[in-house]
Amino acid sequence: MPHERRMSLVWTNHAALSEQRAENLRLVFTARLEASQVRLVQGESAPALHVSIEGTPSQIVFTASVPTEGNTNVVIEEIARSLVARDARPSNAIRLEKELLWEQEVRILSAALAASSADGEKKMILLTEDTLVVYGEEQGAWKLQTTKPLPSPANQPRRSARGQLLLADENISQVGILLPGRRCETNWTDELPIACSSSNTEMHAARLLAAQMCGTRTWWLRSDGTDWTSEDRLLLRNAGAANNAAPVAELNVPGPVFSISAGPDAGSATVVVRNVVTGNYEVYRVALACAN
Repeated sequence: MPHERRMSLVWTNHAALSEQRAENLRLVFTARLEASQVRLVQGESAPALHVSIEGTPSQIVFTASVPTEGNTNVVIEEIARSLVARDARPSNAIRLEKELLWEQEVRILSAALAASSADGEKKMILLTEDTLVVYGEEQGAWKLQTTKPLPSPANQPRRSARGQLLLADENISQVGILLPGRRCETNWTDELPIACSSSNTEMHAARLLAAQMCGTRTWWLRSDGTDWTSEDRLLLRNAGAANNAAPVAELNVPGPVFSISAGPDAGSATVVVRNVVTGNYEVYRVALACAN
């Protein structure tokens, strides 16, 4: 097999398996492919490996259509249904889970979820091209609480706008804003304008995660995509691993990832995605989940 052959995976579950069990099987399958130097990518440029799962009373049947030069080979494998454990999952038992929190048509550069305030209310902070927006959760719905306009940038085309929110652990109302060539600070609870100064601080498209239920290790959460017109995936790697190391978990998202920022705790992050189907900007809470 050529070194790091690039393919896209089309995975279809026709068996009487729960989506969670089918997803666990997919993760095992993709891990074995990557161990065999098959690099799974997304987008139309890579040949598609079609895999479907079907079931009989005693067997789980995998059918794979493998593209080759000028032809397609079909491979069928069967395994006993009894061997597919109810909670079968990769041995590391770490996975990523996502929850859609918000979507809108207006571009979102970054989003962050603050830890619960003294009154127990959750806060969601959004950064658009020209405004900082703060929502509070009331009775299961996000309600607008305050907005602050961003100072106008000098000679920066709007289409090149990027940004990242930074939250202070000791004061959830204090917000840092990284913009190209600038760093801004504000307290969203007061009426003072956002203050900005020149800065070359780098924006990091990653988040370090840790969760007590997953042990003492830490992981980097990063985006896999480089194509702003196709779906993306989030990759979780051990903190000490190389950037090209096989991920311990992954999670598909419906479009390119714009930012990865703070979640409400150390085991989660807030991710902004542009959905390639609807064109809307979506905010997800992405969290570590581990087996007991």
